[in-house]
Amino acid sequence: MVVPVVRRILAPIELAESIEPECGYAIALAAQLRAELRLLAVVDTAATVSLIGQHRARRGGGMDFQKALQQEVETMLQQAVDLAARSGVHASGHLTFCEDVEEQILKEALVHKVDLIVVRSHGRSGFMKLLLGSTAGEILKAAPCPVLVARS
Repeated sequence: MVVPVVRRILAPIELAESIEPECGYAIALAAQLRAELRLLAVVDTAATVSLIGQHRARRGGGMDFQKALQQEVETMLQQAVDLAARSGVHASGHLTFCEDVEEQILKEALVHKVDLIVVRSHGRSGFMKLLLGSTAGEILKAAPCPVLVARS
């Protein structure tokens, strides 16, 4: 019997993007490999600041922001899990609040013994890459398993 090389895939998702294109590649890959998919949303300080403006504009304030944000992200994760299920993929979603996104992704990969990390890259170069950094690049340097970088 041949044991699959990739049984567990970790796919960090960016909250500023639409769920379907953001995790569609990871779902399709998991379906082809018959692998389990773990979707990870890491809310960091920069993401929180960006989402505060969007959230207040939509909801008019009032509700505890962190609780509302958590509910909103969990809803997004559930939509992604449901999308995966429709493709025949067993998926789970996890939300965490953490300052260091790359570190949290790497911890998640170690704790859940994933065989592959699928990250999205915006393909920035030059000054923009220097200014904004590269989550994909940091994960590539320190990952405990293979990393697949899918260009956005």
